[in-house]
Amino acid sequence: MHEVQETEFIFIDEARINIWMKRTQGRAVRGRRALRVVQGRRGPNLTMTFAVSNVGGLIYHELTEGGMTGRRFNEFIGTVCRLNHPLNACFVIDNAPAHRQAVNLPLPQNFSVRYLPPYSSFLNICENAFALWKGNIKDSLAEVRDQLLREDHQQRMATLGQLAEQGTAVVTLHRMQTAFRGMQAYLPACFGLDDILM
Repeated sequence: MHEVQETEFIFIDEARINIWMKRTQGRAVRGRRALRVVQGRRGPNLTMTFAVSNVGGLIYHELTEGGMTGRRFNEFIGTVCRLNHPLNACFVIDNAPAHRQAVNLPLPQNFSVRYLPPYSSFLNICENAFALWKGNIKDSLAEVRDQLLREDHQQRMATLGQLAEQGTAVVTLHRMQTAFRGMQAYLPACFGLDDILM
C-alpha cells in the first residue's frame, strides 16, 4: 500500500474493435431465449492500446490494424517510457501472450513491470477505460453503420479509425482516478487472499 502512494501506476492493455460492434440487448417472448443469427466472419479488427495512469489519465494510445504481437507491445512500452518521465513508475499489465517479454525489456531505472494475477480484470483500470471507449464507439457506429457498409475496405477502416480516435475523449483523468480508487477498494481482500465474487 505504501508503494501505491509513492508510484505512478501505468496500466497497459489492448482491445479490438470492428464495424460489427453493437450493443447486445434483446427481447424475446417469455420462456424463450433472445437469439439472433449473426455473420460468422466480421472482417478485420483494429487494435487500440491504452496506457492509463492514476496520475495522468490516458497518457498515450495507439491504434493499429490487426492483433497485438510481442514486438508491437514492447515498442509501445518503449514509446511510453520516452514520452513520460515520472519519478517512479510501474507498468501494470496482464498475462496475455504478447505481454510476456515485457519484464525482460531494458527499461529506465525509474520504471518497473508488474503482472496482474490471472482472472483479476477488476484490478486493471484499462478495463474501465475500454468500457467507456467501446460504449462511445458503439453509439457512433449505430449512426454510421449503413454508410460504412457502402464504403470500400480502406474507407471503412479509415472511418472506424476516426471514430476510435474521437472515442478516446471519454477517457478522462477524473474517470481514471475514480476507477483507480475503485480498484484500490479490492486490494485489502486480495492481500487477505479472500474470494472476490463479481
